[in-house]
Amino acid sequence: MANELAQNAPLSIFITGATSALGREVTRRLKTAGHRITGATTGYENAALVRADGGIPAYPDLLRTGELRSAIQGAKADVVINLAPQLANHLPQHRADWNPRLLDEGVSALLNAAQSAGVQFVVHTSYAFADESGDEVADLLRSVKSGEQKVLNNVIPGCVLRFGFLYGAEIPELMSIRELLLNGRNVDSGPSDTHACWINVPDAARAVVLAVEQRPAGQTLNILEDEQASPAAFLSYFAESQGFSAPRRTPIFTPWAGPGKEQTALISLSPHVSNAEAKEKLGWSPRFANYQQGIDDVLLSWRTVSEVAR
Repeated sequence: MANELAQNAPLSIFITGATSALGREVTRRLKTAGHRITGATTGYENAALVRADGGIPAYPDLLRTGELRSAIQGAKADVVINLAPQLANHLPQHRADWNPRLLDEGVSALLNAAQSAGVQFVVHTSYAFADESGDEVADLLRSVKSGEQKVLNNVIPGCVLRFGFLYGAEIPELMSIRELLLNGRNVDSGPSDTHACWINVPDAARAVVLAVEQRPAGQTLNILEDEQASPAAFLSYFAESQGFSAPRRTPIFTPWAGPGKEQTALISLSPHVSNAEAKEKLGWSPRFANYQQGIDDVLLSWRTVSEVAR
């Protein structure tokens, strides 16, 4: 059909969450592949980051259909990538700003705007824990699932990518926890009797780019490492690899600064999910099979700019 996207042809792509670590990596990879990127952001400094990565900044309110429509039309976008949900998806021991409105009402606004602007495919990002349950996260998970279903049932073809907890060299929350450890302050390790899902930012970004290229309409795919591990195991390896003492379960000081009920509950979930369908449908596989390999790569990246070992 004439209005179908040509496989691997240069595209105009509109990205929300463009200045997150994942958004920046996705922007750089898509720009390198020859696509034109417009990134939703706020403020002068963030706009400079979008430009540095090769994108064009735009400034819509992500809950307002009209502003999103103007930005997407201005970009002449063929594809929309919704990375804004990943702004809160990082190392679970760190405080996060979970925004149910962004995950439900924000998706409606984005889809309505995309439809009006003639967008032909939507990549929406979600979480590996989306099918879990619990009283303390009921409202959050209801919004997560509602947003997913809106994408999958929309007249615009789309897919949902569910990510494990994101970590990487440019994740500020990971840097923050390292600074606490460096200064001798204990960080709550999180539970050791659960199995969380993890994904390194470069591996997550490759999955997003493949979703744009492959366009697996109607699919919900888990983007996570082959091996799962508890939050305590992740943080212990992160600390000990840098010569710090392993964090304890009961914190002395913590970066959570009064975590909300959702954060406390989410860190205790143990989702039973697999990345097999993502491998089959996208031809994707994680470069880092487990968090140890991923953390080793993060520390190697940091050592290119400064010494991280004591």
